[in-house]
Amino acid sequence: MKKISILVLTLLSFYTLSAQDLGKFEPKDDGFKSKKLSDGTKKLYIASFNINFEIYKEAVDKKEAGGFGRSVKNAAKAKAAVGLATLDKEAIQAKADQLYNEFVSDMKAKGYEIISAEEAGKTDTYKGWNKGVGPSVFETDMTGILSVIPTGYNYFYKDRNAFSSKLAGFDKTPQNLSRELDDALVADVSLVYVFTAIGNDWNVGNQAKVKLFINYRLANMYYVTDEKTSAGLTSLVDKSKQAVALNSYVTFTRGKLKVGGSAESQYTGYMKSDLEILGVLEKDKVVAYSTQTQATATLLNPVVSIRGDNYSETTKWLEPDGEKYAEGMYLAGSEFIKYHVNEVLE
Repeated sequence: MKKISILVLTLLSFYTLSAQDLGKFEPKDDGFKSKKLSDGTKKLYIASFNINFEIYKEAVDKKEAGGFGRSVKNAAKAKAAVGLATLDKEAIQAKADQLYNEFVSDMKAKGYEIISAEEAGKTDTYKGWNKGVGPSVFETDMTGILSVIPTGYNYFYKDRNAFSSKLAGFDKTPQNLSRELDDALVADVSLVYVFTAIGNDWNVGNQAKVKLFINYRLANMYYVTDEKTSAGLTSLVDKSKQAVALNSYVTFTRGKLKVGGSAESQYTGYMKSDLEILGVLEKDKVVAYSTQTQATATLLNPVVSIRGDNYSETTKWLEPDGEKYAEGMYLAGSEFIKYHVNEVLE
């Protein structure tokens, strides 16, 4: 009896510690739940299982040179940057594997047979697509963003395109796959982990000022920006100047309508707000500012000029515990995925 009591206390202690590692989880969905999602064939294809995480962020503010009346001022620029100096690649890979394997196990426990990538690769939908194989942790084409692919997960992908129909909300890949795979259930999972947020400053006058907040979390939505896009301006001509939107979701799709090509049934789960991961990175901020130099003409000095521009840069490197960082990634992702799986398929 004493051993049982100790075991119960140990489990309760572990649960308390684990629960304290996360902030408040507020799930949200697209409001459309169809019984057809669980009524059809018990076959599942995992079309995507994306895990992206931020390791570096930079933000810039600028004040242009100019003048008014008899006054002139030079340009000013401020840049703030923050990055992760310590990460445990093996721990991150292991936790990505755990998230994926638990998702597969949960779906099998609900009676689903997993369709292989080899079978899915024979569909017309995937003609011309590239094939990727895990395990892998690699740098993406998005500034400061790494991606991790679970061990044993094979998938198909196209090169990211800022003008793709998927980003515009018109992607029909899931329903096309479902139709070609005998109306199988198609799953798409995306997890986005970030640790920065850009702050706003008002009425800074002649100052270029930028502020980055540090807060590790599973992001509901996050815009990947760099020095070219940090001013909030995007270009429909120059793709390199576009901010990239990433978001966390769990989507299930089944079937395709003959008219219109929409899915017969679909569910997408999100969050109302970001899910904080506590006890890994201390909440902090990084600030950079630069004040414009100004000169005013007078009767004694009727001609004034200012040479050069003012520039300020602040960079901070963080050194989180690699295993804690990976464990936090797992805890947040697990809670998010399991909730939406059970919401649809219980």
